[in-house]
Amino acid sequence: MANKSIRDLRRKKLREKKIKRRKNLIKVGIFALLITGALKIDFKRNTDDFQIKRPVENRYAQANKKEEIKDEIKAVKTQVATPIGFENVVISDEEKIDNDGYSDVMKSYVKSLKSQYCYQEPSDFTKTEVSINKNQYVEYYGTENSFSKIKINDDFYYVNKYGLGKLKGEENINVINGIVFVNEKNPLPKDFDPGLDPTSKKAFDTMLIDIQRQGLDLKIASDFRLGQSEEKLLDQNNPDADLAFTSEHQTGTCFDFYTDNTKYSDKFKETDEYKWLKENAYKYGFIQRYTKDKESITGKKERCWHFRYVGVENAKSMFDNNLSLEEYLKIK
Repeated sequence: MANKSIRDLRRKKLREKKIKRRKNLIKVGIFALLITGALKIDFKRNTDDFQIKRPVENRYAQANKKEEIKDEIKAVKTQVATPIGFENVVISDEEKIDNDGYSDVMKSYVKSLKSQYCYQEPSDFTKTEVSINKNQYVEYYGTENSFSKIKINDDFYYVNKYGLGKLKGEENINVINGIVFVNEKNPLPKDFDPGLDPTSKKAFDTMLIDIQRQGLDLKIASDFRLGQSEEKLLDQNNPDADLAFTSEHQTGTCFDFYTDNTKYSDKFKETDEYKWLKENAYKYGFIQRYTKDKESITGKKERCWHFRYVGVENAKSMFDNNLSLEEYLKIK
């Protein structure tokens, strides 16, 4: 009996050891799985390029952005030009520029009373490399908040109105509906020197390309001329000459065209180039300024070579209604 009890006790201990060993193995396995899972999670976190935010965090971020935009809008205030820097400009009340509102059509010419840089926009004080000089004639398109809108080289800019003055007396330039009107009764200032108008030149370049596509060609006998040049042309009996400072050429918007052997000649009227101009020039903003049927209105004999740029809209209206510039602008 004693030996049997001892054997049974040994078997029991062996069973208990096996059960304990099995439990330990299970614990080790579970622990290993937990470690492996943890390592995989960390590995994924390191390779992710972004983290998904919770909806609450997204709403908070969007709210912050909206507040920042509102703050930026509040920070942008309307800028107003001041007389600072122009205290030494001497100007009468009649010459002062008014806040008359901006326009896309030239209202008049004004004169620069002091050199100043131009701004790209009236809402900030960022200067461009473009400037206007003292005593320079400037195309004027209106004023708001004391910033005057002007045009230089076919681009709009803004300058301080306290450095500009309206024209008076002999300096006056007659501008009607954005068009400079000049004749013996409306002469230009003796120091008016705008050069060749860039808008007119671009229109001519485009027209020249199109007429050359038709196998035709145009040459320019004259474009911009200083007022003093008319005296020399008169002495030479040039048929395109006018009294000094009364020629449209001084505006920089006129071109005298010709082909071979037709320079300042009525023979130009017989060319295919003239016939093409007669039917198509208005599409590019040009008109034949002095025609045979309007001599009594313009006061000038016909000049078949003389074309003036007035803008496409104006030119089309004049072409469609057979109007001279005087009739179109209602000049009596």
